[in-house]
Amino acid sequence: MDVKKDRPLAGNQAGNSQKRNDIWGPYRPNLYFGVRPQVPETILMGLMWASGDDGPKMLSTLRDTCEQNDGMQGYGWTFYDPRRGGSQVVHDTQLQVDLETAFVKSDEGTSWAVRVTGAPKSDSVKTSLIFHVAVEKAESNGPKFLVCKNQAKDGAGIEASCDGDIAALGKFQLQVVGGSGNKALHETAVRSVQVTEDKIWQAKSVFVQEFKAAGGGTGENVAAENKPGAGNMHFVQLTFQGPFAATFSYREVEASGLDAKAIKTSLGALQSGFPADVDKVFPRLAPFDQDRYHKFSQEILSNLLGGLGFFHGDTKMDNTRAPEYQETDLEFWVGAAAAMARAPVTTTPPVTLLSHTPSRPFFPRGFLWDEGFHLLVVIEWDLDQAVSVLRSWLSLMDKDGWIGREQILGPEARNRVPEEFQVQYPHFANPPTLSLLFPILVSKLTDPSSYAGHLSVYLSSKERAREMLNELYPLLSRHYQWFRRTQAGNFSSAYPRPGGAVDGEGYRWRGRTPRHCLTSGLDDYPRANPPHPGELHVDALAWVGASALALQKVAEYLGEDVDAATFEQHVADVRHNLDALHWNPETKTYCDATIASGKYALVCRDGYVSLFPLLLGHLGTEHPNLPAVLDLISDESKLWSPHGLRSLSAADPDYARDEDYWRGAVWMNLNVLATLRLRDIGLQKTPDTGMRGSTETAQARALSLAADLRRNLINTVYSSWEETGFFWEQYKDKTGKGSHSRAFTGWTACVILLLGLKFNPKNGPKGQTGHDPNPLQPSSGWAIGLVILIVLTMMMFRRRVLLLLAGCVQPTYNAWNNGWGGRLRVFGHGGYEEVIDLEQRDRW
Repeated sequence: MDVKKDRPLAGNQAGNSQKRNDIWGPYRPNLYFGVRPQVPETILMGLMWASGDDGPKMLSTLRDTCEQNDGMQGYGWTFYDPRRGGSQVVHDTQLQVDLETAFVKSDEGTSWAVRVTGAPKSDSVKTSLIFHVAVEKAESNGPKFLVCKNQAKDGAGIEASCDGDIAALGKFQLQVVGGSGNKALHETAVRSVQVTEDKIWQAKSVFVQEFKAAGGGTGENVAAENKPGAGNMHFVQLTFQGPFAATFSYREVEASGLDAKAIKTSLGALQSGFPADVDKVFPRLAPFDQDRYHKFSQEILSNLLGGLGFFHGDTKMDNTRAPEYQETDLEFWVGAAAAMARAPVTTTPPVTLLSHTPSRPFFPRGFLWDEGFHLLVVIEWDLDQAVSVLRSWLSLMDKDGWIGREQILGPEARNRVPEEFQVQYPHFANPPTLSLLFPILVSKLTDPSSYAGHLSVYLSSKERAREMLNELYPLLSRHYQWFRRTQAGNFSSAYPRPGGAVDGEGYRWRGRTPRHCLTSGLDDYPRANPPHPGELHVDALAWVGASALALQKVAEYLGEDVDAATFEQHVADVRHNLDALHWNPETKTYCDATIASGKYALVCRDGYVSLFPLLLGHLGTEHPNLPAVLDLISDESKLWSPHGLRSLSAADPDYARDEDYWRGAVWMNLNVLATLRLRDIGLQKTPDTGMRGSTETAQARALSLAADLRRNLINTVYSSWEETGFFWEQYKDKTGKGSHSRAFTGWTACVILLLGLKFNPKNGPKGQTGHDPNPLQPSSGWAIGLVILIVLTMMMFRRRVLLLLAGCVQPTYNAWNNGWGGRLRVFGHGGYEEVIDLEQRDRW
């Protein structure tokens, strides 16, 4: 295939889509509040707090990084937009205080501020705040220095200030200002220290060490030793009794800072406009148009956006490419484990990544298969930000096309990952979810009216749009070719394959063990056991088809006709082989395949794997297997539950067993895909072949299932959030309770895509059923008789009808010429009423 040669990226800024004010933000989502620029090896900032009762309690309650079991009643962004800022609330029940961190930045991005306010449960509560800032790689990459001083006694309201100069940022100033109503318990303490580079991200441990070294930690004193000056790490500590407020601000020396009035004005404007913006992009239709879902939609979006992080660092790699990693032998997982154990681990040069994170306390880093789902939401809110993240991920690709499935960049990220999972392997794949974004991107570039988010440079400039796609298209193609090559199934004469299958178009996930298939994303989902080098996985094949379809759409947009035809054939081959290789006519399900007793055998375990041909768009309305797939989805004894589709059938012998991760729980990412695909099928227009009875029945079922699934999913996430204050990684199929990682907004946020779904083209969703028959497509006997009667009447009185029509046409023509506005009201697909501006018809 002749794909245009790669165009190298100039880091994450290639394409220049990122505006200046996107450089700064709370891009350290692993902290309760942490700020850094999207510029590596510059400065890291954050906020800690603790009890102010005494030294020992202060040290034992010090908060810094988000923790899974920290006793918080809830924390997260109540409203947040990466372009402007927002507000986060932390409910610290142990310390009896609610904290708000309100972050805003100037339009130019030259200044920003965070206002921290505390609302204790009583006026006797004592709280200590510690702002910290550190200079990365202070000895390299040009001049870097930061000097801090204590100004608490100057009488100007400024507690402390720092002057810095870093080549990549320029000269800047930091300030800490206390609120006028604060009741301070000790004088402001500024502690400046010099630490080794391996400690630069460990603010909490450095502070504790310094505090103890100065004789603290045993008595009532909670203040660090006041010792301002030069250093590569600085702490500013204030301790209050009762309510308090303090502001930490940054500005370039030639820019104006954000004072209290500017902060209040910016936050007020953002807070007042944010709800309407969310409803514009993600409208809420019945039954979710009630006020109580308003806050829900804002917070689930805000916490996804607030999980955006900027990461920089090296990666641990096994580049041995040992022959055992080809997994060609029986019991290949044993040989692969032995090769991994003896392989030397290398460290790559540092790279950068801009990525959303699944969970701030548990998964505060980038995951390839998660990010595609994150961006399904982000691309609706801010298309340019989604492109920046896409570009950043694709820039990580090596020359072969591999992207590490888990980005553990640098020691700070590795600190949160067990050692046995830190090493990355270039033969491991992951579901290529980034490909899901490209058809959506092409659709919005083709029809900008389908986009309601932030202004986009790509939608306003066709030239910029083509430049961006010309940059990303070869990278996506290279990754696709890598996947097809490295995850290919064995189609040699060594293993039998069904007759009629397209040779070579079948795949299996490398990295399998008898208990896990981590690379598939469905970690403990039961597969063939024992694993076999001749097996084929239905979900891997479906992902190849989805990627081929995405590349076909981009190639067509760019006019790459040869490429488009090639990818189109790949899609056709995949869809053929899904049936030829993986459909079991006896169980009527899609199944993985293996080799048993020298023969090709299907391994059928009803669950998410069985649904991937549907989830990824490979089953159309007239596909003969669609009714059986709908039967599986709707079967309450198998996949259907009141809270969403189970990951594994409740009738499976492994349901809810062992780790019970992907063995029955409800996962929102794939449930949302299921809802969207079922709805697409239900509303899809199909040619009138004269044999539409079964097709119409399947479409009606699909639409009804989509409507009911939408209701169940949103209610499940909403009820758990209302009860616990958190969004969760997965939900129990029997109770709907959130489980595993909490504060897991990640792909759980995809449910926001369901809030505005319409199921009846003209009237929207209908309560519990979610579907009314389309009045424009009558199918009952009386309707057909009425049509016949009208036709006969027109034949009998055709002359009068023609005269009547002529009388109507002339006034209409005159009205058009007299300035009817060039607007034509038509009924389009499925009966949607649409007004088209004919003066803008070239857009269409």
